[in-house]
Amino acid sequence: MLKIMIVDDEQLERDALEMMISRKYGDRVTLLKAKNGREAIALVDEFQPQIIFMDIKMPGIDGVEAVKIIKKSHANIRFIMLSAFDTFNYARDVMQQGVKEYLLKPGRKKEVLAALTRVSEELEVDRVEAEKKEHVQAKLAKAVHLLEGEWMNAILMNQVTEFSPSEWSELLGFQTTAGYAIVIKFPNKQEVFINEMVQWIKEKLKTTFPGEVLIGVRDDCYLPCFLFSENLHEKDKRIKSKVLPLIRNLLYELKHRFHEAVCIGIGTPYQEANQFVASYREALHTARNLDFQHEVTYAFYQEGKSGRIPSRNVTQEQESIVINAIHNGEFARAMQALDVYVEMISNKPTSIYVQKLNELFLVAERILQTNGIVLSSYSYIVAESESEATNLAREKLRKLSEHVQGWRALHGGDRLEQVKKYIRSHFHKQLTLEEAADYVELSPYYVSKLFKDKSGITFIDYVTEVRITEAKREMLDPTKSLKEICFNVGYKDPNYFSRVFKRKAGLSPSQYRERLQTLKQ
Repeated sequence: MLKIMIVDDEQLERDALEMMISRKYGDRVTLLKAKNGREAIALVDEFQPQIIFMDIKMPGIDGVEAVKIIKKSHANIRFIMLSAFDTFNYARDVMQQGVKEYLLKPGRKKEVLAALTRVSEELEVDRVEAEKKEHVQAKLAKAVHLLEGEWMNAILMNQVTEFSPSEWSELLGFQTTAGYAIVIKFPNKQEVFINEMVQWIKEKLKTTFPGEVLIGVRDDCYLPCFLFSENLHEKDKRIKSKVLPLIRNLLYELKHRFHEAVCIGIGTPYQEANQFVASYREALHTARNLDFQHEVTYAFYQEGKSGRIPSRNVTQEQESIVINAIHNGEFARAMQALDVYVEMISNKPTSIYVQKLNELFLVAERILQTNGIVLSSYSYIVAESESEATNLAREKLRKLSEHVQGWRALHGGDRLEQVKKYIRSHFHKQLTLEEAADYVELSPYYVSKLFKDKSGITFIDYVTEVRITEAKREMLDPTKSLKEICFNVGYKDPNYFSRVFKRKAGLSPSQYRERLQTLKQ
């Protein structure tokens, strides 16, 4: 439905234009008339026209001035100017406002309709281009979101060395060579309430904190976040003065809005991407030691109760080996790696020894939760001696590995089939990985991994296969147009549908349909 406004101080001219347009377009247009520039300006917000026929010479606010005012808030409206004054100055004034159509009064029917056709076609081209741009931007946003998830998992699993910091910077579009972690701990409240708090915090962090912000998946009551900035330096003492006002303001607004407190642990800033996991562990342990009932519910790592975690070294590398083995459900490898790890830390005091074992399992379970593997609440290792702590750690690892293996055997294939079933039922809609993952209560990262590991294809590839298969089936019905089939199988753009179909089927949709007709004869 095209919405057109006619602005002219002469009623005869308004009525004549209305009649010309109505006879040509009928109920395909909605018309509204205004008798001067001031009235047009007053009506434009409510009516939201796409095209305005504007008389230049009118008493009060003339057409040129009205165009200037309307353009300020409605830049996409197209104007067709009408004037009995065939002068260069008037034409020049409106052309400076981006107006391309200029007709002399009284407008001849052929000229009026030709101008209206040209402007309508421009609007349609703009609409298609805007839709394509929106589609591309939506896909890009999803891709970036998935990439951020991969980056978060790489940090948490200590695998960032697979890509250099500069490569991650290029992929994510921001500097990742200086950053630190914060971990937010939530109270034990209803899930809906916590989700609302999380969404608010995410928006607040991204809009108020300097630099770039990556926010992970909430695991039970903990939300990990990484903040990056070019002007941060390792062990920068000024970080407190930079971050503290923002943290305090975040906590104040959160308390005022939700009437609940959260706890925030802040890790040390590091310059190398492969050190960010240390900052995460610092922030996590600091957050765990904070109390919702205390007046101050935030702390920097140095103020926490935990001992200082050493920077990345061979011990941390061994931690990563243990964690990866647990993540992959490789019990024998994980147990061997754990034996090596406890030997590495055997020179520590008993309290530090127990603490480091707890840190190891805490991070391992956090990663499993992020990837959709449901676990019971974490239980600390409590021991009076190193040997007791080692035995408890081995028993904990045995139970954890068995749980991972059992869970994957029970849920992996079943969850993948549930996702595939969801796709087959919803392929005609604008389907996203996030929606499908939410349906089976898994993280997008884990669903993507399930497809790669068990099907050998990506989520998008499977959706495309389902859509093209359905398109082929619908082509058997000669009463359905290719455009109709395109929309029926979930595509908005027939040209894009045609390209995808040809890539998958080897023929364009029209060629494929012709082949079907030939085979029937």
